[in-house]
Amino acid sequence: MRYVGVIIGISGGLIASTYVLGGESNRKTSAPPAIDVFQADNMLSLTYMCECEFYRGQVNGATTVFATRQERSIAFAMVDGRLVTFQRGGLAANSSCRENIRNRERWIANGVAIVLDYRAVGSGEEACWFKGKMTVSVGKRATSFPINGACGC
Repeated sequence: MRYVGVIIGISGGLIASTYVLGGESNRKTSAPPAIDVFQADNMLSLTYMCECEFYRGQVNGATTVFATRQERSIAFAMVDGRLVTFQRGGLAANSSCRENIRNRERWIANGVAIVLDYRAVGSGEEACWFKGKMTVSVGKRATSFPINGACGC
C-alpha cells in the first residue's frame, strides 16, 4: 500500500509538470506572429516595375515590412524572423490612386497569409501614397498594424 501512495504522488507530479509545460508551449504557439522590418535593398537584383512597398511608421527603407517585386507578382515580408516570399492570392488588383478608394490584396505562402487593406491619400509624379492596415496570419495566430505605403509606376 505504501508503494501505491508513492506511485500516485509521482504520477501526480508528472501530470502537473506535463500540464504546465503543455500550457507554456500553447502560449508560445498562440503568440501573434512577429513581423520585422527588412532592407528592401536586399532585393535590388529583382525586376522593379510598378512595385509597392509598405512601411511600419515613416516611409523610408528602414521601416519596410512588405514589398512587391517582379511586376507585383511576388512579395516579401519578415515573418517570425525569416524572409518569406509570397504569391498573390486571387486576381491582381489595380491599386486605385483616387483618394479614399479602398484597396484590398491577399498574399499567401505556405501557411502564412497577408492581407493589405489600404486607401490612397495622395499622389506624386510617379507614385501613389497609401495608408492602411496589414494583417498577418500564421495558422490561427494573427496580428494587425497600421502601414503607410507607396506604389510607383
